[in-house]
Amino acid sequence: MGGVVGLLVVAATAWVVVGADSDSGFPEAEYRLTLPETLLDGGYELTRDFSDSSGSGLKEEAESGWGARDVRAAVATYAPADRGGQLNVSGVYGRFTDSDEARDTMMKGAAGTDGLTLAVPPKDFEPAGADTTVTCQVITMDNGGAEVFAPMCGWNDGNTAAIIGEITPGNAADSPEDLDLAAFAERTLRIRSELRKPIG
Repeated sequence: MGGVVGLLVVAATAWVVVGADSDSGFPEAEYRLTLPETLLDGGYELTRDFSDSSGSGLKEEAESGWGARDVRAAVATYAPADRGGQLNVSGVYGRFTDSDEARDTMMKGAAGTDGLTLAVPPKDFEPAGADTTVTCQVITMDNGGAEVFAPMCGWNDGNTAAIIGEITPGNAADSPEDLDLAAFAERTLRIRSELRKPIG
């Protein structure tokens, strides 16, 4: 499972690759991403912060790839408190000129990582109370001859952008099409509310 988790982290940080390089149209920086010690009422506990090791590459690609400015990274893994598996947070924050295009690029880049296959194509969700679109998909990968799949959901709101991906042991036994992406989109929105904080 460790190799699979590592591959998912690589996938989720591979999305900052293409886009516009414009000097106009940047929103004001009002929000940032944080990495709290726990998420979702203690349901997930922070296990490792990759922001320094993975963040420099994300920052450079975001600023040169599709016009993001003042970018910082927030990349981490979380472990469920009551079961196996892993939750991956791969995000950046700054100022983004085209949040919809950036979100689409994020999801395409994550699904295009070597060793991963897109099992369920991207679908947009707007959960109740959402002020931004959440796009979700399912990817599959090989884990020692067994197929493992994982849901991924991402957002970009002009200030913050992230992909949330999760692998649980039970996912290896089910069909990718059976995953409730609407429910995962809602959970992603809850995670966003805990990661995203006002600047200042």
